[in-house]
Amino acid sequence: MMRMKPFTKEEAYNWAATRCALKEYCRMELAQKFMQRGLSRPDCEDVLEQLEQEGFVDEARYARAFVHDKTLYDHWGRMKTRQALAVKNISNEHIEQALATIDEEEYRQILRKLLLTKTPTIKAATDYERAQKLLRFAAGRGFEADLVFRVMGED
Repeated sequence: MMRMKPFTKEEAYNWAATRCALKEYCRMELAQKFMQRGLSRPDCEDVLEQLEQEGFVDEARYARAFVHDKTLYDHWGRMKTRQALAVKNISNEHIEQALATIDEEEYRQILRKLLLTKTPTIKAATDYERAQKLLRFAAGRGFEADLVFRVMGED
């Protein structure tokens, strides 16, 4: 495997600014990439600070975009999304603000569609067994149990 040349501070900044102009990144993702390319921790922090000051990196904006994409496109529930953001060291404040942007009716429709799509594929001897399997499926996607019960009760 060919080793890449280590980043200088300027190269790291230019590389990150180019990518951040195209897609949202959080501090942790960029720090990992910088460290993989041999940038020292103090230089990494300096570059990240500069990127934040210039608006290339914004944890709140990242959290909002992440929540939007994971909810609408990947059909993740709030719990799974919250955990994924926490793993990326996003602050609880930013996580909660981003999760608050989810439209409740749209969220219910996403869950309803997931359950309707999954139901025919489940092999179960009883309705109770089918409901348990649907609940586990939805919980694995990060949806809240009380919401799953309410949506399942609507049918």
